[in-house]
Amino acid sequence: MPIPRDDMGEAPLTRTPIPLPAHFHQAEQSFSLKKRGRSLCYTLPPRPPVKSIPPISRIFPNRQRSWSQPRPQSVSFRTPQTVPPASKLYDQSKGETFFKQCFQSICKLGRGSFGEVYKVRSREDGCLYAVKRSVSPFRGESDRQRKLQEVRKHERVGQHPNCVRFVRAWEEKSLLYLQTELCVGSLQQYSEELAGPLPPQRIWNVTCDLLRGLKHLHDRNLLHLDIKPANVFIAFSGVCKLGDFGLMVELDGSDGSGDAQEGDPRYMAPELLDGVFGKAADVFSLGMTLLEVSCNMELPTGGEGWQLLRQGHLPTEFTSDLPPDFLKVLSAMLDPDHRCRATVDWLLSLPAIQRAERWRKLTLATQWTLGKLLVLYQLLVWLLSFVAESLKRPFLWLVCCVGGRLSQCPLHASPVSGRLGDSSISSDWDDDDSLGDDVFEVPPSPLVPLRNLTYHGHEFPGRSALTLTPNVSRISQDSPSSVKTLSPSSSSNSSGFEDADAPRSSFLPRNLLTMFEDVSEP
Repeated sequence: MPIPRDDMGEAPLTRTPIPLPAHFHQAEQSFSLKKRGRSLCYTLPPRPPVKSIPPISRIFPNRQRSWSQPRPQSVSFRTPQTVPPASKLYDQSKGETFFKQCFQSICKLGRGSFGEVYKVRSREDGCLYAVKRSVSPFRGESDRQRKLQEVRKHERVGQHPNCVRFVRAWEEKSLLYLQTELCVGSLQQYSEELAGPLPPQRIWNVTCDLLRGLKHLHDRNLLHLDIKPANVFIAFSGVCKLGDFGLMVELDGSDGSGDAQEGDPRYMAPELLDGVFGKAADVFSLGMTLLEVSCNMELPTGGEGWQLLRQGHLPTEFTSDLPPDFLKVLSAMLDPDHRCRATVDWLLSLPAIQRAERWRKLTLATQWTLGKLLVLYQLLVWLLSFVAESLKRPFLWLVCCVGGRLSQCPLHASPVSGRLGDSSISSDWDDDDSLGDDVFEVPPSPLVPLRNLTYHGHEFPGRSALTLTPNVSRISQDSPSSVKTLSPSSSSNSSGFEDADAPRSSFLPRNLLTMFEDVSEP
């Protein structure tokens, strides 16, 4: 049976990859732009080796340990641990976890090799936070102690405007939970959404923020060892902050560098391959991070390109558009010799960095002032609307009361309808609130007999029809022709008045003359 061929005339079997030897020059990797749709940090740091595994017992399969109790237990190396964590909403009698009772999970922000991060809302204060939960449960006491060291590292970092703020931590059902402040996103996400190099002013802002955060760590003899765009977070105010201190190492002798692990190989300093851990490694990683986001450059994970970057070579096809001062800063941060590499204090003393810092402080102060003014403006608008709403109700009540008395007033409601039998004109006058009681002069007339008026089913007995003398200025505004075309039936229906006794035609001019003739006869 012949093998079917494709449109190119080749059989599928001819496309089977054949292993060929690749020499160094043939495997050379050229620098390239970042690929669209691909994460900047698509590789994860290696997981630490398992140092101990809990023994499996066939005799006591359900034996519980102190660290694997189902109830939550707070974790802290500064304050005494309380069981359970301090919360007014948690009820031990319920079968739900502490996380489910005290937080409302909104969405999952990300997942790494050590844990997954959720965006949550606290049911206690209503604020938004980020909660990181370990992926796998504790494998033993040594594994538990190693994971709890991340809590200790967060507490060692302390409070700084350029470091992610730590709130609290607890363990439950052999899982570790860390609650931190919530940020808008990471520098990696910002760069991917921008799909290009960062603007020059934004590059200087990121550089100043991260140098301040790194200085805070180095002043406390702490090494981050995993600085990359995915671990740089952007707050709601636009400030960049260092986060994810899982690989941080303390240089004060408490734990040493025996358990130190290198992070992503694309940002790793060359001296780490020789086992030299120092503050210069963080400076190199920060320089690689700034090079990537400022040039929109795909950093190599190995090969000749990886070696060239660690030999002090910066590709001119990417760095030609960078400001000269910033290019000098990058060259000082990416020095191959860690002993000659620039320190954080030296970088902060550069005139270009100081100018950028002054502008950065001015920008942040302006944003803070505008934010406060906006809050005060919103508060003032809310207060004025509340006062206006409070005064509106009694004012409307007063207007309704006054309007109700005027509509029921005999002098205001019935004269025109009762006298002329045509309520269209009277209804127009009644709708005008500017007319008062002085519009009509109401002298008594003996010519018209007493009769009753009915208004929507309400009868006013003893109501006499009065002879009205209208205001001349008011009547002069109406057209005489419009008065002649009025229909008594339609006008009476429009006003709602009904003449209960007297016929409407008795007030015509012809009938009035007849009445005068009858009176004049002896």
